Amino acid sequence: MDYGFITDILEKGIQESRADVCILRWMRREQLQATLVDGNPGTSSQIVLSGIGCRSLIKGSWGFCSSTDTEDIPDIILTSEKFARYKPGGISVRNIPEYTMKTHRGGPTLKAVDEFSEMAREAHKTVKGLPHVVSCRIGILMVTDYKTVVTTDGVSTETFEPRILGSITVIAKSGSTLCHYTEVTGGEYEPTSIKELPETAEKAAEIASVRLTAQSPPSGMGKVLLGGEVVGLLAHEAVGHAAEADIAKRGSFLSKRLGEEIVSPSVSVIDDGTLKGCFGTITVDDEGVPGGKTTIIKKGVLLGFLHSRETACEAGVDPTGNARAWLYSREPQVRMTNTFLAPGDASFQELLEDVGDGLYLKGMEGGNANPDGTFMIITTLAQKIEKGELTNEYYRGPVIIGDALKIFQGIERIGDNNTFVMTPSLCGKGGSAFVGQGGPAITAELFMEGPND
Repeated sequence: MDYGFITDILEKGIQESRADVCILRWMRREQLQATLVDGNPGTSSQIVLSGIGCRSLIKGSWGFCSSTDTEDIPDIILTSEKFARYKPGGISVRNIPEYTMKTHRGGPTLKAVDEFSEMAREAHKTVKGLPHVVSCRIGILMVTDYKTVVTTDGVSTETFEPRILGSITVIAKSGSTLCHYTEVTGGEYEPTSIKELPETAEKAAEIASVRLTAQSPPSGMGKVLLGGEVVGLLAHEAVGHAAEADIAKRGSFLSKRLGEEIVSPSVSVIDDGTLKGCFGTITVDDEGVPGGKTTIIKKGVLLGFLHSRETACEAGVDPTGNARAWLYSREPQVRMTNTFLAPGDASFQELLEDVGDGLYLKGMEGGNANPDGTFMIITTLAQKIEKGELTNEYYRGPVIIGDALKIFQGIERIGDNNTFVMTPSLCGKGGSAFVGQGGPAITAELFMEGPND
C-alpha cells in the first residue's frame, strides 16, 4: 500500500522545527497471528497500530514526544523541543547526506493466513502418527511495518518491512514422561517463506521424542561440535551486544581494542541489515540511515562497532544503520540486525572427524551474555560422537558456560555453507527488535554443565 501522503504531511510539518536536528518518524504496523492446535483452528487475531515519533536535538540534548494522530505533529515537535531544553547538553550527531528513498510492494494478507492454515494442516499430518507424539501446536506471525522518516538533514524515506515467523511446538510422551521441543522458521515475508513447515514439524517431533530417553549430560570441559543455531546465538549474545557502541562505551570486553587481533584468524563476525530474506533485514534505520553491512571482526581482528548517528559522531566514524526502535513511541537504540559468524570450509563430516570423541550440541533453549564476554547458553540436545561418527546415544542438552574471547580464540574448525543456519529471533535489549542470528557449525573445547531440566 502507498502511504506517500504521509511523507507530504511530515515534510510540511518538519518545517516548523527550530531544533538543530529533527527526526520525524511515522510507522504503521499490521500484524496477523493464527494458531493450529492438534489440527484444529486455535486463536487468531489482527492488530493494526500507527503513530508518529519526533526527536529534537537542541544544544546537545535530545527531546522526544509521540502521538497516534498526524494532526498533532506541530504539538509533538514543540513538546520534544521543550523536553530537549530541560536536559543538560553534550550530544552531537553525525550528519548524513540528503537523499530520498521509496519502496513499495504487497505484504501478507488474510489470504496468506488461509494458505498458511493449509500448510500447517499438512505439517500436522506429517507428525500426528509418529511414535510418542501426543500434541502439536503450530503458530504463525505475519508483521508488516510501513515506515516514513523525514529529517532536517533532507532525508525522506518510505520503506516497507514484511516479516513472517512460524513456530512449531511438539509434545512427546512415554509413560509418565513428557518432553517438548519448539522449532522456528521465517524471515522476510515471501509466499514461500515457510514452505518447509512440514519438514520443520518433523524435526521438532524427532527431537522431542529423542529427549524422552536422553540421559543426563556429562559436566566439565569437553570437545564439542556446536550446531549452527547455537553458534548464531553465541555470535548474537556474546559478540553482537558487546559490539553495540552504546554498550561498548559503558565498557564491554571489546572496548578500546579496535585494530587488535582478539580471536582466531579464522573468525569473522558480521552484522548485515541488507541480507535478503532474513528476519532482521531493514532498508533504513529509525534515524534515516540506510541499513548496512558492518564487519565487526575480520580474520580475528576487531574492525568496528554498530553505531547510531550519536555514537558514530562520538567515535568519528559513519553511522552503520543500527539505530532501531520497536514502535513509533520508542526512541531508537543501537541494535543488531542479522548477526552471524562467517562460514569456513569444513564439511560436517570433517567436523565430526575433528572432534573424534565428544558431543554434538544442537538446538537452543535460551542464553545471555555479560559485557565482560562471559556467557551462558542452554542447548536442547547432545548426541555422542565416537571415533568421528555420530552414535545413537543422546543426552539432554547441557548448559555451556564460558568466555567469548576464549571460545573464539580456541575454535578449531569452522563449517561451510552447508552447515550454516540463520535463525529468526526477537532481541529484548530495552525493548524488542526483529533480528537474525546465524552461524555455521564449529568445533571447540568448552565447559558444560548439566542437566538443564
